[in-house]
Formats: sequence, structure tokens, C-alpha cells
Amino acid sequence: MIISYPVARILGVIAEAKASELGVPMAMAIVDQEGGLLFFGRMEGTLPASTELAISKAYTAAALRLSTQQVGELAQPGQTMYGIQHTHNGKIVLFGGGLPLRLTDRVAGAVGISGGTVEEDVRVAEPLVRALEEMECWAEHLRTIMPEGTLSLHDKLHLEAQFQTALVRMGCERSSREALILTGGILLAVGDVK
Repeated sequence: MIISYPVARILGVIAEAKASELGVPMAMAIVDQEGGLLFFGRMEGTLPASTELAISKAYTAAALRLSTQQVGELAQPGQTMYGIQHTHNGKIVLFGGGLPLRLTDRVAGAVGISGGTVEEDVRVAEPLVRALEEMECWAEHLRTIMPEGTLSLHDKLHLEAQFQTALVRMGCERSSREALILTGGILLAVGDVK
């Protein structure tokens, strides 16, 4: 299973909601399992340096399959990754805010958050790990009732829009965490983008 652009975008919405809740403008990046950028968002008022830091945190977590905080601990003098920050054209980050994202117990991508303190960045990143786990759980259940085959990106975006419209008609807040999680679960259930 992969993290598609529509799922990455939903994770970005969840991250922005958490950053808004904290009252801290942040930059957020979601990358695929190889560190390729899938989604990037930058809230108004975010520190200029946060753009590159968010992308680099996500890249670090995906490329090394570790949180950026763990990489920082392993990069201390005498540790196994000492000096790694000088590789990969300086894209390796050694402090918190980057976390791997797993699907079926394998790294499928990563999130990088920057703009607050390290603790605030981690507080915004951690809910995305849980959100993707919940989406995967929904996908497992939904897959049993979904038609075989995969949908194109256009079809996935259309499905997402139709589902969001149905939620509004039912009186549900379309940007609520639960609606976003269920939408992500549906998108994971329909399979990889063609």
C-alpha cells in the first residue's frame, strides 16, 4: 500500500488543524517512501526557514526509516550515525518533527513539520501517524465491500469530493477529524493510483 496524493493532502489538513489548535503557524510536508514530496503546505506567518526544514525532516524520516529525533541521537559523537548530517547535500535533520508513516508495518512515507519549537513540531506530527493507522484500519474493513481494481487519480479525487458532499448532506462537519479519517480510509481501500 502507498500513500497517494489525496491521502497526503488529507494528512496535511489534519496537520494544519493541529497547528491552528496550538496557535503556531507551521510548514508541513508529506513524502513518499523514498522521500519524494507528495504534499506541502505553509501557513501564513510561518518562519521562512520552516519551508526547507519541513521538507528535509520528512525526507530524513523516510530515507532513514527513523524519526528525526532518533537520527539526532544516533548522530552524536561516538554513535553509529555520527556525521550523517553532512551527507545527502545537507538534507538530513537531527532534531524532532520528522516521523515515518507506516502502512502494513512498512514505511510508506513520512511527515515533516516545522515552525514551532521542536516539541510543538512533534505534537503536530504525531497525530498524523495515528490518523494514517486509523485510515488503514478503515481501509481493511472497507476493502471487503469495494469493487476490485484501482482508480485513477481523477476518480479518487471525484470519489473524495462526492463523499465529502454526502457528509455535508448528512449534517456532518466535512473537515472534522472523523470525516477526514474515513475519507482517507476509503481512498486507501480503493487501491493505488494508476
